[in-house]
Amino acid sequence: MMANEFTAEELKEVIRAARIFNPGFSEEQFQSLVELEKHVGDPVYLETVRGLTKLEREKGIPLSQALETHDRLLRENEELGQKNAAYKTNLEALEGRLKATEEKYREVMKAIQNSVTQLEELRREQAREEKALAAFKKRAIEEKERIDEELAEYRQKADVTEAEITVAGQAKAEVTKHGFTLELALDMAAEFASYSNARERLAEALKKYGKLTSCIAALETDIKTLGENRRHMEDILSHLEQERAQHEAFLSQLKTEIAEKGELVGFYHRYVHLRSLIEYLGGSNHLTFHHCVWCGALFWVIRPGNVPRSICRCPWCNLAFVEADKNAYAAVAQPSGVPLKLLP
Repeated sequence: MMANEFTAEELKEVIRAARIFNPGFSEEQFQSLVELEKHVGDPVYLETVRGLTKLEREKGIPLSQALETHDRLLRENEELGQKNAAYKTNLEALEGRLKATEEKYREVMKAIQNSVTQLEELRREQAREEKALAAFKKRAIEEKERIDEELAEYRQKADVTEAEITVAGQAKAEVTKHGFTLELALDMAAEFASYSNARERLAEALKKYGKLTSCIAALETDIKTLGENRRHMEDILSHLEQERAQHEAFLSQLKTEIAEKGELVGFYHRYVHLRSLIEYLGGSNHLTFHHCVWCGALFWVIRPGNVPRSICRCPWCNLAFVEADKNAYAAVAQPSGVPLKLLP
């Protein structure tokens, strides 16, 4: 690079030669060359000129727009940083919502487990009560049948003594005196005859319910209440199951949203450095993609407005064996060969 640059002495000779061979060489031009000569020996100045020239040659940015482009890139970088922070904030918020939903889901599952335990306990208690009631009814029926058989046998014999008849009459009178019938007394005796403490159990039942039928009705009412409690607990369990399903659906939705946000953030980090190139290509109304059949090179062409199309040559081999790049057009879902505008 240094072999192709002019020294200060060479610049002086160039200025003198220019004034000799070009009499129209103005004083202003001469002063500009003199000013340039002063800066030739400054390595910082030369490095700056080289950088600006390289920027214009490689990036297509004119020297007059270098500072403006630098400021614009700084602003864009700041905007991208703000958007990235916003994405991170949204992601943290979604993660917080997911954590809260999972905690609520665990609470619902715990409540469901407790309800199931209570329901099972109610079912076991109801089964015990039903079993006890069935056994009680069975014993009562058996005793009643036995007494009926004995009474039938006694009627057939009909050889009771006078004393026995007197005692029976006295017993009936005594029972009637206390507000009972002889048939009721016999029924109660049949129901409580199988117990060793029949007297105490009979007194307790009569004290509490007034009569044995009321006792049985009370037991049946308790069974009915237990059944209603069981149905109520089953309704609660069904409601909790529905709530769990709703929370599971909401949890699945949150996970989907987090995955989508993560995909957007990944896409942003992957292509943010190409934003300027994408906007540059997407802003054109006449962008076409090409493929060189001869050397295999792939390239694009931006036509300047509505200028008539000329023969397209490969920038690599400079041959005109060029056709539309079908893969590129397929990637943007457009027919091959038509001028494109990628961005709205």
